[in-house]
Amino acid sequence: MKGYVYRAETLARMLKANEPLLRLERQFGPPHDYPQKMLEKVRRQLPANRAVYRLECQTRAPKPGDAATVVLRIPERNALFAEVTRIPDERNQASGVIYFGVDDAVNPTNRLSPNLAIPFEKIDVQVGGNWMPLTTAILNQLSLKQSPFQACG
Repeated sequence: MKGYVYRAETLARMLKANEPLLRLERQFGPPHDYPQKMLEKVRRQLPANRAVYRLECQTRAPKPGDAATVVLRIPERNALFAEVTRIPDERNQASGVIYFGVDDAVNPTNRLSPNLAIPFEKIDVQVGGNWMPLTTAILNQLSLKQSPFQACG
């Protein structure tokens, strides 16, 4: 299927989102912020009030994992993707792709970009082998299915 990129995401992280947006993230960790040389090069050139944020995706849909993971499908023609840079993921040349952009660093340790985000309504989620528009309600239904406290009956 052409025209999409895919991302496996934890259901818990999606449920924790304060708003229905998938935000680009920054990574922390020694000795470099990013394992991709291009991102690290850009990061080193930025002033402290700016940061590199990324979204790791795949060009092929990953196999659905356990109930704690959801598979997202994002159109390659998404408006955000026109504003950021796409590079191959050096760690997964065959199907990995990274979208990255520079945004304000709200504070030295903020992980999520304040401005670089994709609205849920522009993303699909795989549910039972079918693609459905991503909504908070669908995420909540998926979380109920995995809950060990589900009512029997």
